[in-house]
Amino acid sequence: MKPIHYNVPVPKDRTLFVQEDILERFYPHMHRHEEYQLIWIVEGTGQLLVEDSLHNFKKDDIFLLGSNQPHVFKNEQVGGFARSVSVFFNVKGRLAGMLDLPELGVLLDFISNNQRGFRVPNTYLSQVRRRIEILKKSDHMDQLINFFYLLKALNSVSSQLKPLSGASFVENEPTTTIRINKLCRYIDEHFKDNIALSEVAEQAHLTPQAFCRFFKKSTGKTFVSYLNDIRVREACRLLGTGTYDCISTVAYLCGFNSITNFNRVFRNVIGESPKEYVNKYITLLYQ
Repeated sequence: MKPIHYNVPVPKDRTLFVQEDILERFYPHMHRHEEYQLIWIVEGTGQLLVEDSLHNFKKDDIFLLGSNQPHVFKNEQVGGFARSVSVFFNVKGRLAGMLDLPELGVLLDFISNNQRGFRVPNTYLSQVRRRIEILKKSDHMDQLINFFYLLKALNSVSSQLKPLSGASFVENEPTTTIRINKLCRYIDEHFKDNIALSEVAEQAHLTPQAFCRFFKKSTGKTFVSYLNDIRVREACRLLGTGTYDCISTVAYLCGFNSITNFNRVFRNVIGESPKEYVNKYITLLYQ
């Protein structure tokens, strides 16, 4: 299903927008918006569907959703209510000039490195909630200053953040980052093929053994684990569209050479079988 483009009602006299919602349920349609959204679930439980991944949420959870990242929150309880506080900001809008300042470059890097969103770790929820509360109560110049303090607090735990969808990388030296990004792009472009470790190692001009050490140190994942994540992510995307003949077709389209291997890898990555994922996805999307 193609996500709805949602226009966030940002006031013309604001650089960022803080919105509190108290509703019977969250906005029920898969949607996206240009603004990043930092959302604090004040009340409510359920599931968050974001791109190709499902996440449970509960009271006091905090998520960052990236710019134009498709998502939908679905309440678990019928007859309850949902309360949330969201901070919307657009790094390509009025904030662009300020984030280009050298002193704020680290915050711009933090945002750029987290375009696939994240869930704030439990041990830091109270700290981030306090910053959101301060931001919500402030206005004009104070609101902007407190927003930067909020980003600073999030950046301080950046090493512990995991993307809501897709693969993540550990921080590296600039030359290493360029090299590993080139290799990851190569894998992203050829994951549907029968891609071999030796083939990718050759792209890096390393022996397979040296490549394995380099890749694990740079990404935090083995080559096989990274490749499986990419293939399963694509499988989730295809399963979500409903435009396939059968699950085995999806498996082969994503580079798996057998349905048995696909089912095993899918369960290891997602935590459930492809069939279970499809049933949950459809139920969550259309309930």
